[in-house]
Amino acid sequence: MDPGIQQRSSPVLERNEMEEHLSVRNATRSATAWAASPVGRLVRIEVLVTISCCLLAVLVLLGSGRRAIHSAGFRLAVWSALMLSYPAVSYTIGLMQSASTFRNELIVAWGCFLLLLLGCADGIAAYSLNDSDQQARTVLNQGLQLVYVFILLISYVGSLPLQLKVLLLLLWALSAIKLGMRVRSFLSAGRDSVLTVENKLIADYMSREHEYSGRNYDAATMKGYKYVVVGEADQKDDNGDYHPIDQSNLDRSIITVEKVWECQGRLLLSSNGGDDAAASRRRDLCLSFAMFKLLRRRLGGYPLSEAHLNKTRDFVKVGLLAAADDHERMYRVIEVELGFLFDFYYARYRSPRETLIPDTLLFAAVLVASLSTLLSPAVLNHRARSNSVANGFDIWLTRTVIALFLFLESFQYLTLVFSDWHKVKMLCRYVREPTWQEHPGLELILKWMCHVRLIRYWNNSVGQYSLLLACLPPSRWRCTAGAGGVLCLPFPKPMARFLLRSRMTHHRKLPEEVKRAIYLFLRSGLARVRHGQYALEKNGALGVLYPPHVRQPAEMTTGTVQLILIWHIATELCDTKPQRQLADSGAKQDHLVATTLSSYCAYLVSSAPELLPERSYDTQRLLEGVQRKAREFLRGCRSRDDMYDKLPATVSDSQASDVHNILVEGRRVGEILGKMDTTKKWKLLAELWVELILSVAPSDNAASHVQMLANGGELITHLWALLTHAGVVDKRTCTENKSP
Repeated sequence: MDPGIQQRSSPVLERNEMEEHLSVRNATRSATAWAASPVGRLVRIEVLVTISCCLLAVLVLLGSGRRAIHSAGFRLAVWSALMLSYPAVSYTIGLMQSASTFRNELIVAWGCFLLLLLGCADGIAAYSLNDSDQQARTVLNQGLQLVYVFILLISYVGSLPLQLKVLLLLLWALSAIKLGMRVRSFLSAGRDSVLTVENKLIADYMSREHEYSGRNYDAATMKGYKYVVVGEADQKDDNGDYHPIDQSNLDRSIITVEKVWECQGRLLLSSNGGDDAAASRRRDLCLSFAMFKLLRRRLGGYPLSEAHLNKTRDFVKVGLLAAADDHERMYRVIEVELGFLFDFYYARYRSPRETLIPDTLLFAAVLVASLSTLLSPAVLNHRARSNSVANGFDIWLTRTVIALFLFLESFQYLTLVFSDWHKVKMLCRYVREPTWQEHPGLELILKWMCHVRLIRYWNNSVGQYSLLLACLPPSRWRCTAGAGGVLCLPFPKPMARFLLRSRMTHHRKLPEEVKRAIYLFLRSGLARVRHGQYALEKNGALGVLYPPHVRQPAEMTTGTVQLILIWHIATELCDTKPQRQLADSGAKQDHLVATTLSSYCAYLVSSAPELLPERSYDTQRLLEGVQRKAREFLRGCRSRDDMYDKLPATVSDSQASDVHNILVEGRRVGEILGKMDTTKKWKLLAELWVELILSVAPSDNAASHVQMLANGGELITHLWALLTHAGVVDKRTCTENKSP
């Protein structure tokens, strides 16, 4: 280009750039001035009120449901609502107080109902275990919002219509009462109080519970099982100290599992009628609550003094595992028990010893006051003073906020009424009061209440992870084979590993075949769980298949994860070959059980090592080492069929390491399994994986299991709780107990 032309065009370009800069600056100034104007501030308040209502609605409707849905997006939505709801409401109410340049009485109604919405969105106390100690901060935050809304009411008291003024003041007073009830519940029946007082009472009582029944017990009918359901902390002496549980108050005021089973009321009585299943479920609800109290001791650090008793083992083997055709009952009882544990840490339910009468009266008062506000002339016949469009939206927003509050408050109250906590309280009162057992109308109400369930207990899914498939990518870009070809991830190594693991991990519904296989193994040999040794002995393969480079199970202290990885690799190699020969239905079921549990155990090693008996850091390091070494051998491998030939067959002195041994042993075991009869092979693997998952379930990491409940829970947590009630509390007990 000619230099002269370029010089002449430069001022034009500079002028255009200056004009664009000035236009952007003017637009910014105009937007800032509009946002500071009365109309702009009103719009900001409207938008914030809408966002706050949406966040609180998500918190109420989806908060407790997160334990039944294993979706990362769902959990993110609940976590975001919990983190943002209080700041959003606080900022919105603060902006309302600063709106002194215009007078809009509907703003006061928004503030009052936002305060009420904040109070009804307390069904979720925490998102994770680390948040569960911050209820005091939440209560203080609500108290501050109560003061701010009161100041807002006072500033508008002269301009509000009389009817609206009375209703809003009444709603504010009801919010204060609701907060006061929550503070009272927090102080009198808080989680810390329960962990220190009730756990102590239960722990001391269980150390001598077997003395009250002696040898006269029957787990099938729960005779002699005086496990406490409710009443352990109902009585105090003149000094305010709790009475310990002894024979006197045990016979008088405390409801035990034995009393529930002995109740002669039609609601709980087993007979030859058609309501046996429903009556059994109602009894099992009380049983789950008693088991929840026993399990809760582990979180308080108290020993399980009854773990060594035959009575404890019979409680599970004869009581929960007796029926050969009802494996679902075992899982249902444990699911409800863990549901109580979830509610105890992550939700806000009343203690069973507290009445719902104050909640019902408060709910009725709030309902009447809210409906009166919604139907009041001040809201129905409100007329705009200045901007008809803005005020028209204000009226719509006011009615929407009130209607949303009515719906969420009703949902929250019904959740409280139909909660398992309230059901247990009413059933125990039914056992305690003979007059209730003679009232058909009351029995019908209780039967209907126990039948309704608003929230599922568990998502009933298991994670699945394939170690070898995750190692197929050959390059440093962490390429993964997907349905549409190869996906390359040019990220730093830690992020690439996380994305790769997330891509290779998925969840599937827990097959009924797996649940039944675990049930049958426990029923036939609860005390024979020895890290796969029993399954190998039973199938006559102990001397041939047991890895020689790993110590024997009875001597093991650190080799559990190595066993899981070795047998997982062997199972994956067996599964790479076509399974057209699985014509037998039993072989198909065994194949499903083996592959599902193999992938689930690998998922635990990969994504939830804190639930395994060994240290999570050591488990992660071992897995990373195996994957790193496997990637070296599987370089260039593009399909499952090629994996076997790529894995190492021998170990040289220079290569000797735990990581290398795992790959070699995995291939060796897989080669031996491949030579076996297909039906026998999958039968062996199915029984072995059932025994392995039961072997790693007992542990002392109770806090990790509670933490995982916040995200829906895991199958291993259910097995951990079940084995705890059978007296299997650590892996030493699990391996050393060889009695049938």
